[in-house]
Amino acid sequence: MFARKGEDGASLRGGPSTPRTPLRLTDAVYVFVLIALGGFIAHAAAETAAPPVHIVTSGSDLKWGPPPPMIPKCAEAAILDGDPFKQGAPFTVRLKLPDGCKFGPHWHPTDENVTVISGTLGAGMGDTFDPAKGQLIDAGGFVRMPTGMHHFAWAKGATIVQVHGVGPLEFSYVNPADDPRNQH
Repeated sequence: MFARKGEDGASLRGGPSTPRTPLRLTDAVYVFVLIALGGFIAHAAAETAAPPVHIVTSGSDLKWGPPPPMIPKCAEAAILDGDPFKQGAPFTVRLKLPDGCKFGPHWHPTDENVTVISGTLGAGMGDTFDPAKGQLIDAGGFVRMPTGMHHFAWAKGATIVQVHGVGPLEFSYVNPADDPRNQH
């Protein structure tokens, strides 16, 4: 649809019409500088981004330490790759669990993938810790808990597990008394 014009020839939609002015040399230089600056910034950002790295870690080189606060204090933790607490970031963590170390019923906001490296891990589903309703997973075994699934776990003998997924790694305990952050 065409804009209607008033008696003086001005557009009725947008006020008086203004003639276009030709692009001046200073305008062209300004646009060129903006484009060049944008390219420089993009190039600098690409240079500072960490390049992909091939990671090889020997089991004897792992640096074990205290677990994050939401994991039972009986465990030791070693981060192999990534940042388990960063939103959307892939991670791989190992947990060293002594015999009898247990995780009360809890759930996660992301899928949890666990591989048993050594020993035996018990795992079960539900809101009550009941090993009779669980299953034992030997070295080499794998278990995946989908987002939001209530589950529990325990170590039968000294056990090492590897947990991988996409962050953030968070625990929500069904019973607040089971949450290590509430145990003093």
